[in-house]
Amino acid sequence: MDDQSQSKLPFGEEEVNILFDSDEHDKNPSVKPFSNKPIESLVMPSLNSKKNIVKKNSVIYHDLERLYPDANISSINGFVIHRANLLGLNGVYQLFDWASDGDISVVDLKDILAEDEILNKIIQKLNDFIISDLNGEILQLSETRLLILPPSCKGMKGLEDEAFLN
Repeated sequence: MDDQSQSKLPFGEEEVNILFDSDEHDKNPSVKPFSNKPIESLVMPSLNSKKNIVKKNSVIYHDLERLYPDANISSINGFVIHRANLLGLNGVYQLFDWASDGDISVVDLKDILAEDEILNKIIQKLNDFIISDLNGEILQLSETRLLILPPSCKGMKGLEDEAFLN
């Protein structure tokens, strides 16, 4: 083999033999297998003092829900659709407000489906106000979701009259 292409170890063959030869090691315990100085420093990119500067973008993102939790949204040109996760009886009154304002609500009931008594009270209150008093509609979207429609919006049963069907 070419000695030039071989990488050199920091210790010689004799030192390796002394290290692994137990008879020699027992005779001369003060022999140290590595004669080179210990490593004084190590170059690591993560310890580099020069930091890469992060380029700042001119676009600033805001959490609008946190800045404007009760924002006035104009519904002149359409409907506002609210998403709600109903956790108890108190959340029903917010649904009443939205329906009174003419907004649509998609309500998830998965967290209270196991509590039959609370669920029955919620459904009764929704029926009394949305359907009886307000003349709106309540549609079942899935096993856990309801769609609450204000009086200005009506649901259709079936898809046979939809424009996208041939």
